[in-house]
Amino acid sequence: MKGRFYEIIGTILVIFSGVLYTIDRFGNWIGSGLSSNGLATFSGQGTLNKPWIDPKDNAFVIPFLVVGIMVFLYGFVRNIISRDR
Repeated sequence: MKGRFYEIIGTILVIFSGVLYTIDRFGNWIGSGLSSNGLATFSGQGTLNKPWIDPKDNAFVIPFLVVGIMVFLYGFVRNIISRDR
């Protein structure tokens, strides 16, 4: 566990960023459906549009993804260097 700690944490952060992105898309999908049915407050014209979320829309997806990849690569390189010694 001690040798693979950074790889595990990096993997968890990358997966968590994917979960956050999925939750954000799902919330937008529900909100778009409510708006198109006229059930939401300030629903506008009630047109049906495709719910689309960009990863940049959520402030936590990109940082978790970048930090997760960096931590994973750090642990991977650290394990390779420690094996060579």
